[in-house]
Order: sequence, then C-alpha cells, then structure tokens
Amino acid sequence: MSFFYSLIPLSLYAAELPPLTSLNEEMSYTEQLATQTNQNIDYQPFILSVWEQKDLIPFGVHTLKDALMLLPGIDMMANTNNNRTPVIRGSNPLAYGQTKLAIDGVVVNDRSADTYTGYLDFPIELIQRIEIVRGAGSFIEGVNGYSGSINVITYAKDENKLQNGALFGSFGSDSARQAGFWYTHRASKWRLSSDFFYQSNDALSPIKVTDKYHKVGYAPLNSEQVGFGLSYFYDDFYLKGRFNHFTTGSAFGNLSALPNREGEQTFPSWYVEGGYTHKVSNALTINAKAGIMEDGWEEDSRLLPPGTIYNTIPFPNGFWADLSFETRMLYATISADYTGIKNHKITAGYTQKYEDIIDMSTVTTNKSGGSTLVDYTVTAPFIDAGSACRHTDEFYLNDTIDINSQIALSLNLGGTKASNLDVEPYARAALVYQPYRQHIVKFMVGNSFRLPSFRELYSQNNPQQIGNPNLEAEHVISYETQYLYKPTVDTTIGVNLFYLRNKDQITPNTTNKMYQNIGERNIKGVETEFRGSIGENDLTFLSYSYIRGETIKGNETTDYLPYASTHLLKGGLSYALTPQIKAAILGRYSSEKERRPNDSRKNSMESFASYDLILGWEDPSGFYIQGALKNANNAIYRYIAPPSTYPDDYPIEGRTFWIRTGWKF
Repeated sequence: MSFFYSLIPLSLYAAELPPLTSLNEEMSYTEQLATQTNQNIDYQPFILSVWEQKDLIPFGVHTLKDALMLLPGIDMMANTNNNRTPVIRGSNPLAYGQTKLAIDGVVVNDRSADTYTGYLDFPIELIQRIEIVRGAGSFIEGVNGYSGSINVITYAKDENKLQNGALFGSFGSDSARQAGFWYTHRASKWRLSSDFFYQSNDALSPIKVTDKYHKVGYAPLNSEQVGFGLSYFYDDFYLKGRFNHFTTGSAFGNLSALPNREGEQTFPSWYVEGGYTHKVSNALTINAKAGIMEDGWEEDSRLLPPGTIYNTIPFPNGFWADLSFETRMLYATISADYTGIKNHKITAGYTQKYEDIIDMSTVTTNKSGGSTLVDYTVTAPFIDAGSACRHTDEFYLNDTIDINSQIALSLNLGGTKASNLDVEPYARAALVYQPYRQHIVKFMVGNSFRLPSFRELYSQNNPQQIGNPNLEAEHVISYETQYLYKPTVDTTIGVNLFYLRNKDQITPNTTNKMYQNIGERNIKGVETEFRGSIGENDLTFLSYSYIRGETIKGNETTDYLPYASTHLLKGGLSYALTPQIKAAILGRYSSEKERRPNDSRKNSMESFASYDLILGWEDPSGFYIQGALKNANNAIYRYIAPPSTYPDDYPIEGRTFWIRTGWKF
C-alpha cells in the first residue's frame, strides 16, 4: 500500500500524487510501526503529538514533565503541597484528573486525587516515545481522556533490536543526583526487560515566601524517588509491573503555612498486569488483560507554626500531622478487533474495576489545644475510608471507516457506570480528509467526562477541603479542527482550532470549602505549530497557543479564564555542530494569569519568559555527555496561588544547571 510513499521525501515526486489506497490502513500502520517511525501519526483522528527520545534529548529534556512543557497549549499547576498537574487549554486548572497518564498502556493516575505527580519526574532515558492527545478522547484504547491523555512508551516495548540497554546518571543544582539503567534480554520467542533509577535533590523555593500567617522562609521542594520496572513477553502473552516511590517536601503546607524543613509527603505506587492476545482468524483478534494496582499518600509534617492560635485554640508547639492512606484497584478487560467488514476496523471492549481504600491513619496534635499527639483514625479521620470504594463497569465501541481513498471516518461510543453515579455515556466522531499527500484536514466533535476523585468525594475534618459524596462527574463537549501541511516527510506545519464547553466542573465552594459541581468554562482557542528542519543540520520546533473564554460560577462569572495564560509561546533549535556535537537553545513565554473576581489581590500573576542553553556530545559507540543551563535568565517561575492561601504566588524554580552522562549499548 501507499505507506511506502510516506517513507520517500515528498520532493522526489510530484504534488499530484496517486490517491491513497486506504486512510484506515495508514492509521493502522501507526500501531504496527510506531516504534520505527512516527510519520503516520499525522493520519490519526486526534490532535496528536509524538516525540521520540532521540528528538527530546538534544533540547535538554530531563524528565517527563520537561517533555510535556514543550507541547502547545500545556501549562503546569500545583496546590500548596506542590502536587503538580498538567493543564491543557486552561481546563479547570485547580482540579486534578483532567488528563490521564499511561506507562506502556497502563493508566497510573492515583485514586487519591486522580493525579500522577509521582511520575512527572520519570527519567527521559527510560522513555522511547511520548504520545500526547490534546482534547477529549485518547489514543490509548479504552481510555477516555477529559482534556487530554499521555501515553509513555518505555524501552520495555522496543521490538526493533536497535538497542539493548543504557546506563545513565546526572548531577546538578540543589545537590541533584540521578543514576539508573535499562536492559532488555531477547531470545527467539521471548524477551525480558528491566529498568531502575534513583534520583534526589535538596531544592528549596528560589526566593523566600510569606505564608498566610506572616511567617517568612523558604519552602522545601526537595524530592527523592526510586523506580523499578520489569516486563516479560512470550509470543502473545505478557506480564509487566512497575514500582514507583516518590517523596517530596511539604512545600507551602497543607494549611497555607510554611511547614518544617523536614516535612515531607510520599506517593507510593506499584502495579502488576498480565495480558494475552489470541488471533481467532485473519479478521478477528481477542485481547484479555487483568491487573492490580496500589497507590497512596502520606504526609508527616508541621501544618501550623509554633504559637499559632487557630479558631481561638492555641498551639504552642504548632500543629503536627501524620496522615496516610493506601488504595487498591483490581481490574480486568476483554476486547476484540474485527476487520471482516470491508473498509471497517471495529474494536469493542469491556472493563470492570474495583477501587477501595485498604488502610488509613490520622494522627495529629490534640485538636483541643496543647502539644500532645492524638490518634484520630477512628474518631475524626481526614477521609471517610469506610465509604471510599467504587465498583465501575466501562464499555467502548470504535469503528474506523474508509469512505473512499481520501476520506476516513472514526466513530467512538462508550460509557461508564460507577457504583455511586449514574451511567456516563460518551461519543466522538472524527473525519480525516487528505486530498493530496502533503495536506491533511481533520474535523472532530465529542463529549467526555471525569469522575470525581476519592478526595473530592470523601475528605473530611479538614478546614481547607471538605468532600461531597453527592458530586456528579465533570462534563465537556469539544469541537476541534486541524490542518496539517507536510512539505517533507520530516516537516509538519499545523493549525488547530478548538471550542470547549466545560460544565459541572468540581471546585471547592468559596465559603464552606466543600467540593461542588459549580464551575462552567467556555474555552476557545487556536494552536499553531511547526516541527522539522530548516537546514540540513538542525531540528526546530515553534508553537503559539491562544486561549480565551469565560467562566460561569455564580457571582464570580467572568469574561476570561482565571489562572490560565492567554498566550503561550514555545520554541527551540537544536543544531549539529559536528556529527558528534549538538548545541541547542530552548525558549518559553507565558502571558500573565488573571485571578478570580473574589480574590483580594487585584493584580494578575506576572508573565514568565525564560530560555535554556544546551550542549552535548555523543560518540558513535554510545557514550554521551550533555550539560544544560536551565532558565539562563533566572526568571522566577511560579504557580498561581488561589484566594485565602498565600498572599503571593508560589515561586518554584529559578536558574538551575545539570550535567548528565551515560552509555547506550
């Protein structure tokens, strides 16, 4: 079929190309050959970006978070504890779960807040490819993203035998250090892959901050992380698992007060999944998988400083807390792929999940005052563990149809029935039109939802957040269109237009701090992006995103989007000085962020602009060394602070540097 042509530079043949045999076939090749090329990504019925590790490394990308920040329309937010979440196109920046993160197809969002902050520092050396969908839907089969989804492909899935493993390490600012490896052993019918990494740093906020109680100091942003993965593949069977233990400083404090320097919170996570594929016939394939996942959260720190009088109660030694809970999810999925109907590829699946809190502890300073510690696990727990369980049934049906040689239609239907909620259906349709090889046009419309997290449902005995077991799911309707122009195989110019209607968004009530479905956002915008080579020795990317809209929230209704930058500009140039030496510059700009109307601070959060400088060397034998000066102009990168927390916004990062080295073999 015409996939052969997609590997030939377009300049070698005329613009009047022979018609494509099948857009559906082009799309299918992405799944089969994505580990070898990302050319067919452009045909997928999503606004989809794919970055290979070999293209990320020259730009000094060190972690998964670094890679995500290269994408148009993506920003980062965090709460007072510096629990971070990517925000796509300004969708409900103060909530979690807006996006889904999968590692080799396994969604790793936790049960606590539906976030994945413990995986954002995942080393780029372990990642072969990252696939990011911006907008409702997902490139991951059976996963329904609300504002986007991220699929990380590690080298455990590498079937190309181009590389057996790697050793890597780095050091840098704030006593940062890292070491790790990955290795794959291959035999005729099976392969075994493993990876391991350790990293830590002693980071503090780049400048001093003043908390809600007028205490001045540095916020502890240090972290320590240990990760281990193991995957076994034998013919059509696989078994894979991952352990991830992420510990970080308590940052700006649970109660908007600077914690003690040694205060910390921990995000433990592990999973095991097994699966089997059986080809019934040339047209029908059956897939089955099942797994177990456990994750949790623990905080051990001082929440209020010594001498605090809180609600007329004095705490001479401050208010201390040791809070923890652990959750478990059991799940199983069965799906089928069918191509027996001409010009159709049909996929159907069903998943069953059971989620539960299996352990919880609440130990704090005596709430009546004084300095003694009291175990409130039974009498006043911080989360209602007895109610926090959920049984979920999910189903989906997808069909990709070749209407003719130039037009393909993708249809997606699905729904979720959770034990504490009504059935939540979703649907999505996408039309892909390619009149010539260089031009691709897409039209997409769909709806999606996000189920409330355990914290939003069941938090209690906490003055900053009160759960609401009567919450409904958040909903979004999205309208998107994309035009792609490919003057060469390796160069893409794109323009994306989108309009989103978000309703029933979950946010804390300003008065009583209880989570409620009280937020609505209508968001419109445009994303323009270029990625490719300008000359013979460079890789260049440049994107601009414009986001604007309105929020509807009672008397806080605005004609703008609080906490979202209207303008995002990102770009980078990597240039090969010699076959072994590459230099790069990377830049980012985000415009000011306006606040909610009820915020006593009338000024907006100021704009941010920074640039990075990178220089690296790699020997043909696989040895490499690279240095990066991040935020070379020493601008202070901040996360915006909501009302009644800190008087100023949270300073997260200034100028840093690191040097890394390793060996690929």
